[in-house]
Amino acid sequence: MPFGVLQEMPGVSEGEYRLVEKHLGPDRPPGLLAHVAGPAPDGWRVINIWESEDAFRRFQSERLIRAAGLAAQQEGFDPGKAAGFRSVTVDGAELPF
Repeated sequence: MPFGVLQEMPGVSEGEYRLVEKHLGPDRPPGLLAHVAGPAPDGWRVINIWESEDAFRRFQSERLIRAAGLAAQQEGFDPGKAAGFRSVTVDGAELPF
């Protein structure tokens, strides 16, 4: 079942968001169906849709926590909060992956 993750990062700028991206590397994580990121009224918002909650948890434990930690240690990034939700419908047939 598809699994969505909404990450709200109050007070985080695009530049700070890109610090974490830099440490994630260029490879698309296995199981990621869609990634949307952009400014929110109070900071930055990321929405990801995964093939399953297990795919997200693998990415979180193997890459995301490390990348956020490196950005925090090396560049002073202050990680925001994340919340998960189950997706009822995901229609992405038109997407190129």
